[in-house]
Amino acid sequence: MISQIEQRYGVRLPKDMVWFYRAMNGMNWPTRPDNGWIRIWELESWHRVRDEPSINDQPIYPELQDAILLADHCDSSWFYAGQFSRTVGDLRIYLVDGLRPAKLVAGSFTAFVNSALADAGDIYPDAAG
Repeated sequence: MISQIEQRYGVRLPKDMVWFYRAMNGMNWPTRPDNGWIRIWELESWHRVRDEPSINDQPIYPELQDAILLADHCDSSWFYAGQFSRTVGDLRIYLVDGLRPAKLVAGSFTAFVNSALADAGDIYPDAAG
């Protein structure tokens, strides 16, 4: 399944992400509210930012249209989009909600998971946004 996703989207998943998806294909339930309330999606649910109607009525993410939505917060209150580079292991994860500019929340999959489990403030929208 990992190879199929890499072919479908023309990306290479970083090693930490491959290890995660080999162990489990995403999460059926989100983390507890005090651990970010984030659900990391199964591979079959991934889709590009440009294909998500709830955030693309008026596209405000021209630089992230090819990024892949791979997680959400609180039943799709907002999404986390992975921007993969052609270089293996390079992944940036952004918070996107269609209301404010994208916010870089992690420079790797492991950093994203750790921030979610720690309920770190950097994985949430900025209050001023």
